[in-house]
Amino acid sequence: LEASATEGFAESKKCGGTGSSFQFVGTFIESPSEGQDFELKVITSKLLGAVYAGDAKGETVGGALYPMATKEHSLEHMREHAHLRPRTGVHAAAMRVRHAMAYATHKFFHDHGFLYIHTPIVTCADCEGAGEQFAVTTMLGTDPHKTGVELTKYKEPEPVEVKELSKKEQKRLAKKAAKGKPKQESIKPEEVKVPGAVDYSTDFFAKRANLTVSGQLNVETHACALSDVYTFGPTFRAENSHTTRHLCEFWMIEPEIAFADLEMDINLAEDYLKYCVEYALEVCADDLEFFEKSKHGEEGLRDRLRNVLENPFKRLTYTEAIDILAKAQKEGAGFETEPVWGIDLPSEHERYLCEKIFKKPVVLTNYPKEIKAFYMKLDDDGKTVSAADILVPKIGEIIGGSQREHRKDILVERCIEMGLDPKYVWWYIDLRKYGTVPHAGFGLGFERLILFITGLDNIRDVIPFPRWPGNAEF
Repeated sequence: LEASATEGFAESKKCGGTGSSFQFVGTFIESPSEGQDFELKVITSKLLGAVYAGDAKGETVGGALYPMATKEHSLEHMREHAHLRPRTGVHAAAMRVRHAMAYATHKFFHDHGFLYIHTPIVTCADCEGAGEQFAVTTMLGTDPHKTGVELTKYKEPEPVEVKELSKKEQKRLAKKAAKGKPKQESIKPEEVKVPGAVDYSTDFFAKRANLTVSGQLNVETHACALSDVYTFGPTFRAENSHTTRHLCEFWMIEPEIAFADLEMDINLAEDYLKYCVEYALEVCADDLEFFEKSKHGEEGLRDRLRNVLENPFKRLTYTEAIDILAKAQKEGAGFETEPVWGIDLPSEHERYLCEKIFKKPVVLTNYPKEIKAFYMKLDDDGKTVSAADILVPKIGEIIGGSQREHRKDILVERCIEMGLDPKYVWWYIDLRKYGTVPHAGFGLGFERLILFITGLDNIRDVIPFPRWPGNAEF
């Protein structure tokens, strides 16, 4: 822009600085400056949006109080201004990669003949059985400042006067019962009325409802009819965790394949992960280079991603992994958690296997049944289940999957073993009752995939508006 040659120059100069927007009309010319091939010689300039950050009220043009000034900000500062952080290079690049991975996901499954199924967000089931769910209710009303809100609760039952029946009446009732059909026990859970507990029968859904922790159980219903399907949507967990790997609201990709065993499930997961990595290297090349050079990113990022493509994933059992870790511990690995058979492997163990031992993604299979979900197929040894976790460098577990237990009697037994009343998943058991099919599937946390691709360290930086305990701003 030139004061003497550009129409609207004076008005545009009063823009307030970084953050303002313009409409330019001009001509592209070769640039005499170093570092750029072309520049725009502006003929007319129109100021579209000025920055009013000259004072606290936002009434004065200027950039003194603009939260996203040209200086480099910390990621924590950007999170505090999540509504403005899309204007920063780091977040903008992360969102472009996120978009590309979402597109790659849909394209991969579409090209492989999968159907995209929308599973419910509000549910009365707890897929993982962990109980860390957010309740959905209208019983608190719409006014957050209303006082004296009382929840409907079950009352003590009124005492019932029992009249003694005559012998004649007793004989009549006994004769009637003998002729009648035996009463079948309901497969659905019965309402338990505990005096003093909340009576959800008066709530919107007439029972306690929650935000879903997984769409897996629901999508399995369609796999048993339509063959290969997947769901990709938001999930929620009320887990009081503040680590760099946990969010309260996150997105899950959960495919389910019919007529499949664990090996087929692992093959699909490896193919999918490699497809996403290859797509990112091709389509997001500029952003990956940016992350590689950014202080918030990771040096050698693209080499790490290429390593995923160039090598088959190492496959071994959970038991074999424990033996390797135990040996490493004896040789001075210094793990905080002792690697013994039966534990749920912490991130330090998972990353050690990927980064120190095999130096590539690792697939662990056949986990102890006590640390895995009720729906995973019981192995012949009766001690382990046909589960598989894919571990990758930098992240640890990125995919968790299994062959599902398609045998009705064993599924019911596993429910009871895990402390889950089978009646609460009656419809899931029905899939085995009314013509079953062996099937398998896995789940991938989408935000962990973006962490893996971008090299960023905190999961709060790869989702537009992160939710964690104590924070649901914006």
